[in-house]
Order: sequence, then C-alpha cells, then structure tokens
Amino acid sequence: MLNGYPRILIIRFSAIGDVVRTLPGLHDLRAHYPHAQIDWAVEDKSQDVISENPALDQILVFNRPEGLWNGIKAFSRFCRRLRANRYDIVVDFHGIFKSGVASRATGARERYGFSRPRGRELSPLLANRRVSLPSTHLNRIEENLRLCSATGASGKTLDVIIALPEELEEDIDRYIQREFQGAKRIVAVHAPVDRAEKQWPIPYYAELVDLLLCDGRFEVLLTWGPGQRACVEQLCARSRRNPHIAPETPSLKHYACLVRQCALFVGGDTGPMHIASAMDVPVVAIFGGTSPEKHGPYRNPCRVLYAGPPNLSHNLKPAEAAPFLTAIKPEEVYDAAIRLLKQGE
Repeated sequence: MLNGYPRILIIRFSAIGDVVRTLPGLHDLRAHYPHAQIDWAVEDKSQDVISENPALDQILVFNRPEGLWNGIKAFSRFCRRLRANRYDIVVDFHGIFKSGVASRATGARERYGFSRPRGRELSPLLANRRVSLPSTHLNRIEENLRLCSATGASGKTLDVIIALPEELEEDIDRYIQREFQGAKRIVAVHAPVDRAEKQWPIPYYAELVDLLLCDGRFEVLLTWGPGQRACVEQLCARSRRNPHIAPETPSLKHYACLVRQCALFVGGDTGPMHIASAMDVPVVAIFGGTSPEKHGPYRNPCRVLYAGPPNLSHNLKPAEAAPFLTAIKPEEVYDAAIRLLKQGE
C-alpha cells in the first residue's frame, strides 16, 4: 500500500492493437481506484499508445534485446525491477507465460489472470485470482473488462484516451490543410497488414479507391507503417485515380493524430484499425482469416465485413483465408462505407 492506497500493475506487453484494446480496462481500474498508483508494463514498440496517459502513474518498458540469452537476462532484470515496486495487485491482460512470470515475480498478494483457454501456456498457474470467461468468442475488450470486474471495478467502461501533444496536432492540421484544400471528406485506407491471412487483395483495394474517388465527395489517404511503403505504392500504381500517400508517421501518436482528421477508416485486422476506433473514427473493417467476434472493433460506429466460417476459434492459414477474403468485393466495401457515413450524418 502507498498511503493506504493499493499499488496496481497492468501487464500487457504488446501488440499495438491489443494494447489499445486494454485501455478501457485501464480507465475502468482508475475509476474504481481513483487514488491508487497504477503502472503499466509494456514493450517498447507499443509504449507510445499509453505514454502521457493521465490515468497512469508510471510506464515500465521492457526493451527486448536480440538473442535468446540476452533476452532472458534482460527479462530477469525487468522482473526484479517489478518486484522492487512492491505491488499489491497485478492484472495480467496478456495471458502468456512471459506475462505470468512477470506477474508472479512481483510477489503481489492479488494476481489476476485468465483461466484456460484464454490464459495460455502456463500463465493460469502463475495467477492466484483466475477469471473464467463464459465464451471463447468474446471480443478482446469484453474479455479485458471481465478481468477488471474481478477486481471490483465496473467492467463496463469503454473510455479510451491516447494522449496527443498539442504541437503534434498542429503539425498534422497544417499537413491536412496543405494537401486537402477542398471540402471533400477524407477516407483513410490502410491496406498493409502484418500477416497474409488478414490481407484483402491489393487489386481490390485499388478498385475501392477508384470507387471512392469517382464518387466525387471524398479524398483518399493511403496510410502505412514502417516497412509498408512498397505496398501502398503498388496500390497507387494499380489505381486509375490519384489517391494521396500519407507521409511516414514516426510514432503511433502521429498516426492517431492523422487518422483523427479522417471521416472514415477502411482496412483489415490491424493496430491502425484499433487506433482509428479509439479516436472515434468510423471504421469499415475487412476480416478473413481471423475472428471478427474476437478482434473486430468493439466501439461504434463500425461495420465489419466477413465471409468466413462462423464462430472462428483460431486463425486460418493464408491459403484457407484467401477465398473468404476474395469473397468480399470492392463494391460491398464501398457500399458499407457510404452507409456508415450516412449513419453518422
């Protein structure tokens, strides 16, 4: 305890989309423990999502080095740092062996984690407050909120805060005003994905871009992340129109600022999709090889397009996912985008 209030540690190391989807859990815990110290253990690539968040007291970043042995030594030092903070409550939203080891290493008297099958590897054995889920098809945000409710929190908060520096917002404002001088609405199209089972065909994206630009009411901004420039250039080359290629965004906060300027986001199961949803941008999400129930946007407004098997319990292999992805045609995505925008109006 710190001045009579608990010290609480959240563990969710990565990935970007999963860290975004843990933010409602953070705000739920903060609402229930307004005076507690709440810290978050995260990996470097995702820390931008939670940096400067007013609900957090401290961010503990694990920088994973190259090499197995170096990684083990670095993680051991990180766990000793966690133990020195003398936490009273740990909430393991990650649910893998590594996060379970970190939770156990704190020595906290209350260590909340998921039971199997959501708790994977040996993580359930390392928690002493295990939470069972009523279904294996819950959205990740709902799963996280159920874990929060086990601590006494409401389990109902959908609040999300990604803190954005004012000077960064001003920079993005200037970019938008310089590049988009008309009154047309901007649609962010994010084609690149990190795994092939999530990839809607690039020629389909090009057709969608042409449909949006032919409509006359929209500008299209092709967004991308590190190492993805070639993908959007390929898309641009296939398009018969002239979509804008977004500038490189050096941080996740840059991306959040940029997408917040858009009237709509279209893309697959990615971290940028979850960032767009967190910024209250309407989302059209295209799913194929992953479960839309588990990984789709949980906050409205959104529209999920999916042609795969119902109640998908595992990620499909790329060859299995391909026919489901190609079954979703560009015209269908365009229609979903128009309906969602009209709904917002």
